[in-house]
Amino acid sequence: MIGLLKSMATTMKHALSGDTFTVEYPEEAPEVSARFRGVHKFSQERCIWCRQCENVCPNDTIQIVTDNQRNGEQYNLHVGQCIYCRLCEEVCPVDAILLTENFEFTGDTKHDLVFNKEQLKNVPWYNDIDPVASREPDRGAWIGDGEGEVDYQ
Repeated sequence: MIGLLKSMATTMKHALSGDTFTVEYPEEAPEVSARFRGVHKFSQERCIWCRQCENVCPNDTIQIVTDNQRNGEQYNLHVGQCIYCRLCEEVCPVDAILLTENFEFTGDTKHDLVFNKEQLKNVPWYNDIDPVASREPDRGAWIGDGEGEVDYQ
């Protein structure tokens, strides 16, 4: 009983002070952590089609189709299946995949949540941030500079 009264006192203290914990979404954008894991951003120019992201994905979210010369023909991402574990981002040797802060994507059917490489290239960032810099300091220890032009934004 004492615990209940303490929790109610804490609730009333915050309610009467005027501090708010919610935002009027979608009119006001919520504050999202820089390390939030949202929908993927894909750079076809940087990708070397090594298929490591496809192999490391725990639930077959990523599907890559290559030709005989190992040139990428298709890169498909099933966002509805993704658990946002960030393993694909970690294993990519050239930073071709990054998880954005974008959480605003919907679909009426599961087929609406399948993105190809062109659709992923056009995924907007939630905020105007440098995608690689936002993942520091944890990324700096194991990701190199990569080759190719950075074309995320």
